[in-house]
Amino acid sequence: MVLLTDRPMNQPWLYRVGLILLVMLALIIRFHGISVPVIWYDEAFSVLLSERSPKLIWATTARDVHPPLYYLILHYWTLMFGNTALALRSLGAVADVGTLIVCLKLMSLVTTRRATCFAGLMLVLLPLSVRYSQEVRMYSLLGFWLMAATVALVCWSRQPQAKRYAMLYVLLMAAAFYTHYFAALCVLVHWLYWSGLGSGEAAAVPFRKWFMANAAIVALYLPWLPHLMDQLRRMNGLEWVAPTTWEMFPGLVSRCIMMVPATGDGLWWALLISASMIACCLLALMQGRADRRSTLLLIAYFCVPAITVFLVSLIVPVFVTRYLVFASVGLPLMAALALDGLAKQRPLAAYLCMSLFIAAQGYGVLKVYAQDDGLNGTDVRKLARLDTVAQGINDQAQAGDEIVVDGLYWYLPFSYYNTTGIQPRLYISRSPDGKTRGPYDYGGWRLIPQRLDWIFFSDVAALKPVGKRVWWVTGKPKPEDVVTFPKNWQQTLTVRGNEVEARLFILEGGR
Repeated sequence: MVLLTDRPMNQPWLYRVGLILLVMLALIIRFHGISVPVIWYDEAFSVLLSERSPKLIWATTARDVHPPLYYLILHYWTLMFGNTALALRSLGAVADVGTLIVCLKLMSLVTTRRATCFAGLMLVLLPLSVRYSQEVRMYSLLGFWLMAATVALVCWSRQPQAKRYAMLYVLLMAAAFYTHYFAALCVLVHWLYWSGLGSGEAAAVPFRKWFMANAAIVALYLPWLPHLMDQLRRMNGLEWVAPTTWEMFPGLVSRCIMMVPATGDGLWWALLISASMIACCLLALMQGRADRRSTLLLIAYFCVPAITVFLVSLIVPVFVTRYLVFASVGLPLMAALALDGLAKQRPLAAYLCMSLFIAAQGYGVLKVYAQDDGLNGTDVRKLARLDTVAQGINDQAQAGDEIVVDGLYWYLPFSYYNTTGIQPRLYISRSPDGKTRGPYDYGGWRLIPQRLDWIFFSDVAALKPVGKRVWWVTGKPKPEDVVTFPKNWQQTLTVRGNEVEARLFILEGGR
């Protein structure tokens, strides 16, 4: 607590040392156990796509649901650091720590040193940030671009004649749009800040300059715009998003702070945490700070994207927690602002609230480390030990063996762990009407060379391996997807990985 008392705030060198320690602590927390979870489908998609040339990455991503920048950066990142789980996930961890640094810069521009330290401590332990900093996906990188753009905008608003801030803002926002489409939600936040709405102040930057900056962002985005339009027309890949219910919003807040879902007994925790954050908003607004525009910016950074997505999801379900990782950093920022104001009059109450907040976050971080956060993909990363299954095949495969993976969901991550040199084949099950479920021309299907049509098959009896041995990799199938094997297939070995396993079949007449 010594870092947060008034006396060290008057010592610039001690304040800087404190911020450096916070950054170091953030690195430790984000790299702790980073290689423990198994690479799952979404991560494998990123890895396999990043192995392609930049030109192919652009073309392949155009048939997915996201823009290409993250995969392009990951392509060069792996060239430098390799493709181990540590190397792959370190990009997200570094990006998330970068987000922390620019958040500290933003707080130093708009509020006190004590509030900056409050925010730093809470950002270091923000469970949702920690969780997605340890995944080979673009969400942490998006957070970095958007928060850096926000800092550039604040600096630009204070020095409207400084062209460097305008250029930096344009480049950072363009990078954000090339990373994830939800960058558009931060545009709403920035327009509110620029307009001065609710603060009683005039526009931060002359309209002409603001309009030209936004036009420049659009111009930089034009090469990707046709692909975006095509993706919107197809809308492939979002069928899995659950319909929106009212408890999802408090559930988002509670997952950000404590990694508790708004289901069962967790609903009361979600409502309590949400009420606490509403109280922080009100307290921050009632402080009467001279820089009301900045107060509204910190509050809007979470509230505007989260509320907008929630309302849109009532029509088209898109309320996905990980898509709002970038906005989650707004919660510690607004809480820090409120606690800083409280500390001026009731310091003991402020530090008690701060301690409770950090304790809740610590609980959430421990759930992340235990892979008990309940977010999409966590159970697979914990239970489906595909690395163990693949290693068993790697150790025992022989020349002439066939490897078959039952379903695309397992095919991509198995391809990452497969070192046998054998090209796995993909079994495609049939729907009740007899139609095969693939291959399709979008998403993960695009990562399997379409010219190698022999990879795909739906008739088990037609498989004729040279060595009369077939490794069949499968998860727990649905009853309608259970495979019936020919009578001459004799199962001799099973390599288990909890939720997934590999069965070795010897065909009659084989060795």
